[in-house]
Amino acid sequence: MAKTFTVSIVSPQRVIFDGEVSYLFVPGGGGCMGILPDHAALLSSLAAGSFELRLPSPAKSIVFKTEKTGFIEVNKNVVSILLDAADSNVIADLLA
Repeated sequence: MAKTFTVSIVSPQRVIFDGEVSYLFVPGGGGCMGILPDHAALLSSLAAGSFELRLPSPAKSIVFKTEKTGFIEVNKNVVSILLDAADSNVIADLLA
């Protein structure tokens, strides 16, 4: 079992995050979802709300909120998230 997986969060304007995480929490279109390593393949819409990325080293969580919607794809320990647009607070929080 893998201990981490790759997450890429992009918007039409830029790459917001690209790196390894040990846990991901997203506001799915049908309800909130937690993603761990070796998660089953998944394709879903995303609602506006809070996202959490837990980084493996150093142990740190990045939490941000967005008012934008989007899509998530999970496949073989690679997660791709496409947001409709990047809120300025999202970019500031992830780059801090």
